[in-house]
Amino acid sequence: MHGTIEKRKKAGWLMLTVANAAIDLFLPTVVFALLAPTGLPAAIRLSIGGTLLAAKAIGGGLQTGQFRWRFAIVVTAMPTAVLVGCYLGGLGDMTSMVASAVVAGLIIVGDLLRTRLRGSGTHPIDRFAVLVLAEVVAGVVLTSISGDARFVLARSSLYIAVGGIVVLASTWTDHPFMRDALKPIAAKGDPLRAEGFDRTWLKSARFRTIYRFVTATLGLVLLADAVLRVVVIYGYPADEAGESSLVSGLPLIVLVGLWLFINRTVVVPRAERLLDLEMAQAQQIPAVKLSAG
Repeated sequence: MHGTIEKRKKAGWLMLTVANAAIDLFLPTVVFALLAPTGLPAAIRLSIGGTLLAAKAIGGGLQTGQFRWRFAIVVTAMPTAVLVGCYLGGLGDMTSMVASAVVAGLIIVGDLLRTRLRGSGTHPIDRFAVLVLAEVVAGVVLTSISGDARFVLARSSLYIAVGGIVVLASTWTDHPFMRDALKPIAAKGDPLRAEGFDRTWLKSARFRTIYRFVTATLGLVLLADAVLRVVVIYGYPADEAGESSLVSGLPLIVLVGLWLFINRTVVVPRAERLLDLEMAQAQQIPAVKLSAG
């Protein structure tokens, strides 16, 4: 029972980690697309998305269980209000973004001073979000100069491509990505079945081939999406970046959907049958030893 609870906790943590990374990757793009009907310039919309991401980065990763929602809301609301207010007041893109950044900086510095004076230490920061934020900031600056936001929207292709390469490279190791990912599901929370999974991996070349195939195809799906995403985004004019950001997400949905359907209905069940056979044989061996004794 304790083992089952621990597995559920790990599964929940994994889901939060994946969700946290997904938010980091797509939040600026989603905000950019949602604000398209407002008619705000691309740089302003990207800055608002960057402000949200900065607030999330300072608030901490969702998987830590220590996310500071109230502070994140303050870091979002005040700089965004200054940004939009300055722009609508006629101060221009760059001046509005600088004013917003100054306000955000003052809030963050004030929070750091407050926590240190109280001796409460520092709060956890989402480092991956900071990395993405740095790219967004660079993109905002370049977009304000060039006026073309497409390369900022296409930046997610880089992360997806890196993920695809990592997954694909693990195919030929002793721990392919999908072996480790699917083992808890195949084990169904049973420690004996988890041990049987490892025995089947060592004994059956067919079992290993199945999980390597599932891993390799996932890596290829991610790489294909990275390429198609760039093609779709740059297939639209620069002034239709909002529409292209939405359409560019469709290939991933379709490709992952097909990948899930094929592997879940055809490929993975074969591995489950091999595991069931190993478990049945393991149960028969003690019975044979008992009868022989």
